[in-house]
Amino acid sequence: MRRMSGELVLIFYILSLLLPLPITTASSWCSIKGLPLVRNISELPQDNYGRGGLSHITLAGSAMHGLKEVEVWLQTFSPGSRTPIHRHSCEEIFVVLKGSGTLYLASSSHEKYPGKPQEYFVFANSTFHIPVNDVHQVWNTNEHEDLQMLVIISRPPVKVFIYEDWFMPHTAAKLKFPYYWDEQCLLEPLKDEL
Repeated sequence: MRRMSGELVLIFYILSLLLPLPITTASSWCSIKGLPLVRNISELPQDNYGRGGLSHITLAGSAMHGLKEVEVWLQTFSPGSRTPIHRHSCEEIFVVLKGSGTLYLASSSHEKYPGKPQEYFVFANSTFHIPVNDVHQVWNTNEHEDLQMLVIISRPPVKVFIYEDWFMPHTAAKLKFPYYWDEQCLLEPLKDEL
């Protein structure tokens, strides 16, 4: 029998803990210093940050818990909801826990604008990754079921550039930093890496 890698064991452990989660606000969680070894996911703050159809939980974060290399989120999108068209200077990995949807990905960060994206069907037990600075959008295109995903990003906290459409020039994309779930925790802006 093959042995599972440490990362895969961690993902399965997190998945085994997923239960219905109460909605709480994140503001009271910003004072957490460090990341406790064992935590109850049902006690973590959950919010939609003003975006209807979204439920976001930072399971392990930079601004909230002091992590430096990775951040892990649990996100649920109701039918018809989606992320904005956006890019960021980090790698992103998705594990689809339930539901299905569509990933739109424009791998043209070297061009003047994203252009027409490729479409990929995503489904429960699938995984996909977004390379650094590739413009993308995730939609719950399933009319009957929530789309729930575990999301892992590198180099937190995330700096997001938002596009109005796929033909907006990269230079016109709007920077959103800190991002919604980091706003309450980051008291002073971080220096850009450039």
